[in-house]
Amino acid sequence: MALSRLEYLFDCYVSHKCSEEEEKEFMALLVQSENEMTVKKLIEGVIRDTGAEIDMSKRASVSILQKILHPDEGKVVPVENKKSILRTWMRIAAAAVVILFISGVSYWIITKEKHKTTAAAVPQVMSPQILPGGNHAVLTMADGSTIVLDRIQNGKIQHGSATINKQNGLLVYDGSAPLKAGVPVTYNTLSTPRGGQYQVVLPDGSRVWLNASSSLHFPTAFVGEQREVELTGEAYFEVAKNKEKPFHVKVNGMQVEVLGTHFNVNAYPDEDAVRTSLLEGSVKITNESESGMLKPGQQGVLKKNNKKIEIKSADMDEVIAWKNGLFQFNGADITTILREIGRWYDVDIIYAGKVPVRSFEGKISREAQLSDVLKILELSNVKFDVEGKKIIVQ
Repeated sequence: MALSRLEYLFDCYVSHKCSEEEEKEFMALLVQSENEMTVKKLIEGVIRDTGAEIDMSKRASVSILQKILHPDEGKVVPVENKKSILRTWMRIAAAAVVILFISGVSYWIITKEKHKTTAAAVPQVMSPQILPGGNHAVLTMADGSTIVLDRIQNGKIQHGSATINKQNGLLVYDGSAPLKAGVPVTYNTLSTPRGGQYQVVLPDGSRVWLNASSSLHFPTAFVGEQREVELTGEAYFEVAKNKEKPFHVKVNGMQVEVLGTHFNVNAYPDEDAVRTSLLEGSVKITNESESGMLKPGQQGVLKKNNKKIEIKSADMDEVIAWKNGLFQFNGADITTILREIGRWYDVDIIYAGKVPVRSFEGKISREAQLSDVLKILELSNVKFDVEGKKIIVQ
C-alpha cells in the first residue's frame, strides 16, 4: 500500500531526512485538525514497532507534540535557549525525556536542554493559570508560635534550645550540641499545605522530604533509647544509621521501625491504605495485631478497612516519583491521578457524573502548569472544566 503524503513526511521527519521544504509542508499538515487522528496513529505505530523510545530529534518531538496539544497555534518560532526559552512548552515538559502512554495513545514529552537551538510555540492566551506547587511550609514551635517559611529569609532560626538553619526549601536542625541537663525536650511540627513541599534534616542527621498536604512532628533533640517522629500525609526518609537508637515513625495506627534506611510512607487520609515502601535497608512495620519485615523493593500495605498488613513488590520509581519532581503512573485510574493533582495544585476535584474508567501509564513533570497536565489527560477522552480552584470531571 502506497504511503500517504503525511505518512511519508512523518517518516522523513522522525528519521531526520526532511528537507526544509518538506519540513514546512509537514508542519502545515500537522496544523490541520483532520490529520490529528492520523498523527496519533503514526506515533502509536512507532511505539508498537520499536517497543521503546526511538531516536527522535528534540526538534521533531517538540514540534509534533506541540501541534497535537495546541492545534490552533500555527506558528513555530526558532529561538535560542535562554532563560525565557520554551516557557509555554516547558510548562508541559520540564522533566526528563520520556514517552507518555495515555490509554494506548503515545506522546513524546521533551525536556529543556542547555545551549541548543530548538523550537518554541508562540504563547497562547489562557484563562488565569493554576501554577504547580513549590517549597511552601509552616513551622510550628513548641510554644504554639508559627513561622511561615516562605516569608522569611535564609539563615539561622533560634528558638529555645533549637538552632535551625533555613536554606531555601530545606530546614537543617543542629544536633551537635547536647541537650543541657534539666532542659526538657521540645517538639516542632513542619507542615506543608496543598501545593507545598519541603525538606528537613533532623537533629540526628536523618533527612525527610515532605510531600504536599503533610506534616512531621519531631523532637528538636533525640534523647533516650529511640528516635521517634509522627507523620501525616506522605514523606520519604533517609534515616541516619544508629544501632543504639532505632528510628520509629508513627502513622495512622501503624509504626515503622528502622535502624538506618531509605523508605517512603504514604498515609494520606483520603487513600484506602497506608503504604510503606522500602528502597534500601530493612524495615519492620507493626500495627495493633500483626507485624511484617520489608526487604528492598517491597511495600507493606495496611488496608484501612481490615487492618491487615500485606507485603508485596512495588515499583520504587513510581513510589518516589513525587520526590524527583514527577507524576508517574503505572496503570493508575483517574481518581488516583486526580487525588495527586488536587494536592499538588491545591484544587478540589468534583465528579459531575459517573467516574470515567481509564488506565494511565507514564510520567508528567510536576513543574507543568495544571492546564497543560489536563490537556495531556484529555487526550484520553476525559473532559475537564476548571472553575476557579475546582476541576469538574465530565
